Amino acid sequence: MAAIKEDLHKLIDTTNDEKLLEDIFMILSSRRDYKAGSLWTGLTEAQKQEVLASESEIGNEPAWIAQEEMKRRNSKWLR
Repeated sequence: MAAIKEDLHKLIDTTNDEKLLEDIFMILSSRRDYKAGSLWTGLTEAQKQEVLASESEIGNEPAWIAQEEMKRRNSKWLR
């Protein structure tokens, strides 16, 4: 782990790309502050119900539509 930290420090120290540094900062900050389950607890009850309903749809294989069939059905909008 020490080697990874050292390499990361070197990369950060040698870059002049401000956007890249901001992105790295955001990634590291969000991972540091992440708490398991926070996404789910941040949803409204309606959003949670939509997620649960979509999970039940996934299990209904006869209702699945192949990608090629969807492309065929929606070809007029995909041009």
